[in-house]
Amino acid sequence: MKLPARLEALQKLKARLAETLEAKLEPRERETARRDHHAYRRPRPCGMTIHTGVGCNVGCLYCYVPDMGFPLKPRPYPLNGLQLVYALVLNPYFVPGPDGTLLAFGSVTEPLLPETVEQTIEYLRHTRNYLGNPQQLSTKLVVQGELFERFTEALEPRANILITITTISKAHILEPRAPPPMERFEFARMLVERGINVTLFLRPIIPGVTDRELDAILSAAARAGVRTIVPGSLRVTPGIIRRLRASRIVDMAEIERRLPRKPRSSRDQVAIRETDLKNLVARKARAYGLRVLPSSCSANIRSHGLACHACIWGPCGNPKLLPRLVEEEVAEAAELLGCRKPRVRISGFRVLVRCGSRLEAKTRNIIQSWLETLTKRTVTVIAPGLRGKGYEAYEED
Repeated sequence: MKLPARLEALQKLKARLAETLEAKLEPRERETARRDHHAYRRPRPCGMTIHTGVGCNVGCLYCYVPDMGFPLKPRPYPLNGLQLVYALVLNPYFVPGPDGTLLAFGSVTEPLLPETVEQTIEYLRHTRNYLGNPQQLSTKLVVQGELFERFTEALEPRANILITITTISKAHILEPRAPPPMERFEFARMLVERGINVTLFLRPIIPGVTDRELDAILSAAARAGVRTIVPGSLRVTPGIIRRLRASRIVDMAEIERRLPRKPRSSRDQVAIRETDLKNLVARKARAYGLRVLPSSCSANIRSHGLACHACIWGPCGNPKLLPRLVEEEVAEAAELLGCRKPRVRISGFRVLVRCGSRLEAKTRNIIQSWLETLTKRTVTVIAPGLRGKGYEAYEED
């Protein structure tokens, strides 16, 4: 299907879904969903983060959730499954479908906490049944028995599960209320045996801790059937620095040496320099048959058999699967999205769209989000009075 026809079909699908869901929801439920940030928030480069709850009590010393102002006592997110789907359908940036906006479950809470797991299962089931978008869930907890059955049944067939491991020997100090790492590896094995794609989320890499345990971590992941790994840098705030220092197991001089700058406020997260450690991970991972991926969204793309080159870390997945583009079709699609008299230039993996009249910033952002999702390329939209901006700067997730 040509790009403009596909765009129109997706817009009609969103309208039908909105009508269907409105009939199932009470007026007050509809209004609550319309006001929720899932209904208007622009997706991040990793996709649309889905909040299954608010707050976390696992107590990881390196976690920035408390510093963001979220409570330590977790609670389920206030929308039910139908309301969440309705909010996403109303979101002007959201693209439904198997190659639409990526869904990332697990952001400001742990999605498999006892307080949030039922909400997580409901959200997974409803987004699978109504939308079909690629699902990814990040966790360091485990579920067993009947809960495991319901969790895996709620996932769409090619969902990607990121299982976080930072350390094995020091986990009881750094992650005091998380399951032991070997239980997480066993959980990974159970998921793999169900045919579910699992990725080792080696995040954060803590210098002097994670790097000294790489062989033990990577060999355990390989034995569990994991075949991909996403390494992630440690981000610090003043609170994280205090907690790590108090643990007395982290070399804070090394952490501070790697800081590009000090955090400026209690909520300011600064990623330490870890290129050398990530290169070390890549070298060792190859020996265990693990493929290193540059980001969490790359794992989601690969798990779903897609391809993407919408940021500097691409191409992710198989580049041969990237949609073929024709400038005239991209221009027609941009016009359907609100860009008047567009001129399009495609250069490699980059798409430049020039609109012939002024645009509101929100309209420009909507055009860019839809075109990046549909073309899987970096898209820059410019118009008189507006500066063009694509995802040149990638925010690691």
